[in-house]
Amino acid sequence: MMTFADLDRAVQATLASKRLGKPVFVRLTWQGLDRPEAVAPRLAQTMAVVQQWLGQPLDQIYAIGSAASGQVALTLKFREGATALVSFARGQPRGAGIDLMVLGNHGAIYHDAGSAPLWDEPLVPAGQPDPAVLALVERALRSHQPESAGTGGKP
Repeated sequence: MMTFADLDRAVQATLASKRLGKPVFVRLTWQGLDRPEAVAPRLAQTMAVVQQWLGQPLDQIYAIGSAASGQVALTLKFREGATALVSFARGQPRGAGIDLMVLGNHGAIYHDAGSAPLWDEPLVPAGQPDPAVLALVERALRSHQPESAGTGGKP
């Protein structure tokens, strides 16, 4: 069974190979039965991984939806022009529950949750989210406005 750490290592290895060129966009959607209070921390963890893949300081975040409604989308804008869409949809996950697309200026990679065996466990980032990243996600979810990530590129 694939874990989120396995997926992260696979993406990092592909990016390190330079096969994609410079990564410019990530779309990561996860589906699961998470309770509303677990959504923001998981978004923060996922957002931190995406930022690492893109290798750029975060400039701005915009959130739409709510954990209570079961539909949340974060759009991320990075300092050097890369962008990302990290989203959550409440529902019975298919396979690992994560759909991933990473676009570079010379190629793309994909992970499709629908191709995973039905008995696979959902992919979950390990550990606790960075408190500053979690605070930024929660602030964006409350305001429904673009939020600056701060001057250092790290929330």
